[in-house]
Amino acid sequence: MTTHLVIVGNGMAAVRLVEQLLQRAPSRFAITLIGEEPGVAYNRILLSPVLGGEKTADDTTLHPLEWYQAHGVTVLSQEKVLAVDVASRTVTTTRQQLAWDELVFATGSQPFIPP
Repeated sequence: MTTHLVIVGNGMAAVRLVEQLLQRAPSRFAITLIGEEPGVAYNRILLSPVLGGEKTADDTTLHPLEWYQAHGVTVLSQEKVLAVDVASRTVTTTRQQLAWDELVFATGSQPFIPP
């Protein structure tokens, strides 16, 4: 039986968790990542070189969307978690309500993309 894992957060820590789970138990979880930012996770450490013109924003992407799709990982971008109901094991976002078997908070810091 596949366990539905919902990860609140779509940053470097969340993606590292997904990578490790896929490596160690590739068919154990159906994974959903929820993040407020548009698109997939990126390496925030590389933001200074992007702002300095040494790298492009695309150079900071941890994995392209196709990587997530190939591994059966659902990425919910531009979606904010509004509530977690532990008793009913649901997460309510700005767009929907999701049931979960396992829940991880990997929110990190406040998401901000410089203009």
